[in-house]
Amino acid sequence: MFEGTFLRTSFGQGYRFPSIAEKFVATNISLLRVFPNPELEAETGWNAEIGVKQVFKIGNWKGFADAAYFWTEYQNMMEFTFGLYLPDSITTPTFLDLLNNIGFKSVNIGRARINGLDFSIGGEGEILGIKTTLMAGYTFMNPINLGFDSAYQAGFSDTNANAILKYRYRHLAKADVMFEYNKWMFGTSFRFNSFMENIDRSFEGPLIAGLPSTVILPGLKEYRQRFNQGDYVFDMRLGYTINQNSKVTLVINNLLNREIMGRPGDIQPPRTMALQYGLRF
Repeated sequence: MFEGTFLRTSFGQGYRFPSIAEKFVATNISLLRVFPNPELEAETGWNAEIGVKQVFKIGNWKGFADAAYFWTEYQNMMEFTFGLYLPDSITTPTFLDLLNNIGFKSVNIGRARINGLDFSIGGEGEILGIKTTLMAGYTFMNPINLGFDSAYQAGFSDTNANAILKYRYRHLAKADVMFEYNKWMFGTSFRFNSFMENIDRSFEGPLIAGLPSTVILPGLKEYRQRFNQGDYVFDMRLGYTINQNSKVTLVINNLLNREIMGRPGDIQPPRTMALQYGLRF
């Protein structure tokens, strides 16, 4: 039985002004340097969304299904860009000069568009007398650069003319299901992201053309060519309620022990297991 349908629309405009840190502050996070950009301009944009949400009840199941289409456009979009930012006064850089001037800087990349679809479903009910809870979602995005700034695109690792914006995924999916029976609980979750098609070219090659010694992440380009089908991860949890105030849970993350990379050079942890005991008082 369908219990209700909800239609929603939204439209908004916004301005994002450069922060003091982006314009003037030079800092570092561990070994990572962030450089100021006094010439950074404000970012403007607008966004629109239309969606529908359906609440339903089928037998002993009740839940919802939600779908939305979104569209966002930016002018003077600001984006942190990794590279070598040598002062004009340095014409023949030393190795120390390279180390001191590698990092991220917030720059205006011009026009950009991010549009796509988002679906989600959730509900709870019983399967063979076992309480079951389900949540799942999928997002498709098309984040593209509309400015065709040659200097900005020269920093892309993806040299195709229709390359998406850096550090974005086209496809994201997640799901979580949990079963509860008497004092026992079992749950599993799944996360997927498609291949990160475009990153800063500086991570895949030498910072200075023709000087292999200026490669900061050796082997990254070959790694990305080998693992180019996206990443997926399964997690699992098993719990037992001792009484109303205490519970013990076994949590296993990255159940299949997959080798995954969240961002360039950031290999995620292998399979980890933890035994948790919770006491409420």
